[in-house]
Amino acid sequence: MSDAPGRLLRLFVRLAALPIIFAVVLIMKFAYRDRAIRIVVMDPRLFGHQSLEPEVFWDDWQSSLESGSRDVWFCCIGKKSAASNQYLWKHTRNHFPTIPSWFVTSISYWKERFEFSNLQLLDASIYRLGFLTQRATTLPLTTSILDRRREILSRLANPSRPYVVFTVRESSGLKDEVELRNRKIAEFLPAMDALIERGFNVVRLMSHTRDPLGLRSEHILDWQVLVNGEPGDELAIVSGAAFVVSTTTGGDCLALAYRRPVLYIDSARPYLVFLATELATFQVPRIEDRQTSCALTLAELLERGLGWSGEQQLFDDAGVRVVNSTPDEIRQYVVEYFASRNWHDVDPADENERNWRDLLIKYHGAEILKRHGPIRARLHPASRRLLLSSP
Repeated sequence: MSDAPGRLLRLFVRLAALPIIFAVVLIMKFAYRDRAIRIVVMDPRLFGHQSLEPEVFWDDWQSSLESGSRDVWFCCIGKKSAASNQYLWKHTRNHFPTIPSWFVTSISYWKERFEFSNLQLLDASIYRLGFLTQRATTLPLTTSILDRRREILSRLANPSRPYVVFTVRESSGLKDEVELRNRKIAEFLPAMDALIERGFNVVRLMSHTRDPLGLRSEHILDWQVLVNGEPGDELAIVSGAAFVVSTTTGGDCLALAYRRPVLYIDSARPYLVFLATELATFQVPRIEDRQTSCALTLAELLERGLGWSGEQQLFDDAGVRVVNSTPDEIRQYVVEYFASRNWHDVDPADENERNWRDLLIKYHGAEILKRHGPIRARLHPASRRLLLSSP
C-alpha cells in the first residue's frame, strides 16, 4: 500500500511548523540573546524510561537554573498512544512544560537544513542519577495514592508489616528467546520466605504475568496491575516499599525514581547497571571460562572486553558462560543485603567499594563518566568476594 497520503501529511505539517520555528528562533536571537531553548526528547515506549527520564530532566533543569543559566526548558514526551504507562504519561504532561511530538519532529527535520543554534534538541537520559538522594522525587505521593496502597495491602494478613517488592523479568514466550535476565518466579520463593521470617510482607509486582505465584502465604501478594488492579497501582505499591528486588523490568526504575533502594539479582552486564546512584546494589552471577569452568575475576572479565557490553552474545564470543544463581543462592544474597543494611544506610565513600570501581574506571572511565557520571552504585558483598578474589 502506498504511503503517499502519509508523506503529504508529514510535508504539510513540516511546512506549517516552519514559520513558527523561524519566529521563535528570531525572537530568541534578538530579544533573548543570552538564552536558548532546550527541548529534551523522551521515550514513552518503555516503562523504565517513563519513570526516570522526567527525574533527570528535572534535575538538569534545576541545576541549570541554580548555575545562573536563563535557558528555557521543555520536554517532549511522545504520543499518548505510544506510552507504556498512561498514568505516568499524564503525570509528566501535567507536571512539566511539554511540546507536542509532531512539532519536535518538524524542528528535527528543519534543523538538518537550517542553523538554529539557540534551539536545541537533547536526548533524554535515564542514567545520570547521582542526584537522586539529594533531590526530592517529582512523582506523586498524594492522599489517593496512599489510600490505594492501604487498600491493596489490606489483602495481606498483617498489612502493617514493612514490605519488599519483587519485580522479576520473565520470558515473552518466544521459542528462540534466550535472555539472561528472564527468570521463573519460583526461583525467588526461598528469598521471599526468608524475608517473611524476618518480619516482612512480600509483593510480587507485574503488569501481567504468565507465571503466577499462586496461593502460597498470607504474607505474599501476587499483584498484576492489568488483572487485579487499576492505573497507578505501580506507584502506590513501589513508593512504600522498604526495598525492591529486581532483574530489571522497568519497575526497578520506578523504585529509583521514588528513591527506593534496589537489589539487582544476577546483573551480568555493568553496562545495564545504574552506576550513578547509591540506591542501586547489584549482584553479579558466576561468569566462568568455558574450557576450564573456572570463575573469572572482574579484572579478567575486563581484559576480555566484557566490562562495557550491552549484548549478551559477547559472552559466547569471548568464550565464557554466565551461570545464574540458584534459588538458595538468591536467598542468601537477599538475606545478606538486608542484614548489611545496604538498603537503608548508604555510604558512597565506602572503602570496600573502591577496588571494583577503580578497576571499572581504569578500563571504561570515559564511557562511564559520559553515560553516568561518578560511580555511586554498590557491588553486593558476595560479588565482591567472587570478583575481587585472586584467580
